[in-house]
Amino acid sequence: MATNSNNSSPGHSPSSTTLEAVDYNLQFPTWSMEYLKKAAMQQRLVRPRSLAWAIMLNAIPPPSGDILLSIHGHRNFYNDLRNKLSMDPRAVIGDDPLSQNDESAWKQHFCDNELKALILQDVVRTFPDETYFRDKDVQDTMVRVLFFWSRSHPSPGYRQGMHEVLAPLLFELYCDRQQAKQHALSDTLLNYLEEGYLEHDSYMLFSAVMKGLEQFYSTGDVIPTSCGRLPLSRSLHNQNEAVRYLERVREDYLTSADPGLAKHLMECNISMELFGIRWLRLLFGREFPRTEIPNLWSFIFSDGPMLPNLHHIVVAMLMSIRTALLECDTGCALSLLMRPSSASAGHVCALSLHLRDPIRYPSPPAQLNNSYDQKAEEEAETDGSEGLAEGGDVARSLAALALLRARLPSAVAALQAALPRPPPDAIPALEQIAQLSALLQCRNHALIDVETALEAAENQTSFSVGRRQLVPVVLGRNKPKVNQVKVNQVKVNQVKVINKVKEVPLQVFHQVECDSTSDLPFQDPLRLRTE
Repeated sequence: MATNSNNSSPGHSPSSTTLEAVDYNLQFPTWSMEYLKKAAMQQRLVRPRSLAWAIMLNAIPPPSGDILLSIHGHRNFYNDLRNKLSMDPRAVIGDDPLSQNDESAWKQHFCDNELKALILQDVVRTFPDETYFRDKDVQDTMVRVLFFWSRSHPSPGYRQGMHEVLAPLLFELYCDRQQAKQHALSDTLLNYLEEGYLEHDSYMLFSAVMKGLEQFYSTGDVIPTSCGRLPLSRSLHNQNEAVRYLERVREDYLTSADPGLAKHLMECNISMELFGIRWLRLLFGREFPRTEIPNLWSFIFSDGPMLPNLHHIVVAMLMSIRTALLECDTGCALSLLMRPSSASAGHVCALSLHLRDPIRYPSPPAQLNNSYDQKAEEEAETDGSEGLAEGGDVARSLAALALLRARLPSAVAALQAALPRPPPDAIPALEQIAQLSALLQCRNHALIDVETALEAAENQTSFSVGRRQLVPVVLGRNKPKVNQVKVNQVKVNQVKVINKVKEVPLQVFHQVECDSTSDLPFQDPLRLRTE
């Protein structure tokens, strides 16, 4: 139906007269690549939105092309991949289940089971408030898609956070199928929206998105093992691509767009990777309400599969909260950056367009959300208990831990190298630093379920990898008794908590993962599920 687009601004509309897109109607003018990209930039994509994403990501051609042939090709590819990677080792004659040969089908089978268990640990925590993701069949689908993708992409393999990229794609495919029941569908849409191919199509979409995101999951020159873990390493290795990318964003874009904000972050000693790695790897999925993610991702996907304009969104997100950031000190600013954005996704998209082309796209009006910023600042200034308090502010604690983990280990190593025999006056300070560093080596995945700023330290030396420890988590404000013990030839105050203490067994996962199966035993996936 032809209508006049008088409500759209000239900067956002291709012409004064366009065709109005309709849900589940694949008329060519409104499903051409050009129309889809402009509708996505205006956050006005119609359903099936997942099909529009696949077209903009070049996974399948527009409806004017042979779309059904492409869809069938993707589904056949997934079937072949699933059959190839689901081989029963019992069918291999003469293979010993205890064999350690890399070519052994049994060894690969056990590694596959371990990788699936590793993936499931993340999948069961996906969007805990969404009933859809509590379903066992949905969790199984996510595990299979992530497993097959990681096995076919040994580098980077599976990394924590990929499940939060897959989940919105899978949910969008599901919603497209549910809402289609209210419409009369063409043969093409009936084929695309078949219920039995939800898993196949989610793999297709996930693979298309990962073409642009894969670089941010790389671990420098370290390649994960077939079981999905990073190999044991005690030497320096190259920075990951996400760190280099964020450094370029700061130097080439943020400094020119907002030199005052860039200078403030530098003065606060807040590097971009402390918060930017999570932004990039999860495609900003944790920075906005989940209901805003489809429109935000439509906007991002309109640039094509390599996602070339993510840097503008990073800068726009920083500039959208610049007033609050400039009023904060280091702790408050980092806490604010580790929280969901106080700006809407639509405002960030409009601001990123302005940064991309200031002449064509005017600067959007500033969003006022002082109540959020004031609350964040007040919480950052309040006194907290030691450790991660039960029921405490996890976001603030995570921000503080991220900063310490990224900075403290290298400082301890430098001090130990420079002062093998510390003078008496320096011993008290060294005791405190060594104690903090020892405690911060431990990571509790039950408390921090997504790798965030610690990933920025992947290029640093690891210490005490693979040891099991009991770390006291203080739940009250009572002062503990202190005993002195020696750590690396330096006397260290050992915390002995009196009241309200529970000892939490932790496996050390600092920068690298252990390669011994005894350090991370296989767990039956069915026993990891949440009710």
